Amino acid sequence: MTGHWTIWACMAGFAAGVGAGAAHFAALRWNARLFASGRIGFALGAQAVRCVLTALLLFAFARAGVPAVLAGMSGLLLARHAVLRFAAATSQR
Repeated sequence: MTGHWTIWACMAGFAAGVGAGAAHFAALRWNARLFASGRIGFALGAQAVRCVLTALLLFAFARAGVPAVLAGMSGLLLARHAVLRFAAATSQR
């Protein structure tokens, strides 16, 4: 039988994954614009911060257990899909 802690870990992991994934992939667009404009130093710093924050979230998921990792990664992938679809829809206009 699944314990209450596992259910809460899944829900929290999924919510955190969606939120962090949306922020991570939305910031990727901003970061690409920085690279394109020639602000390489600032863009590399922003890239490092973005990746470190996502890695820390994944580490927190790993410490919470397998259900949190699976739910959190599902949330990240869902947010990635949503951000990419939004970017594709806005670029076609």
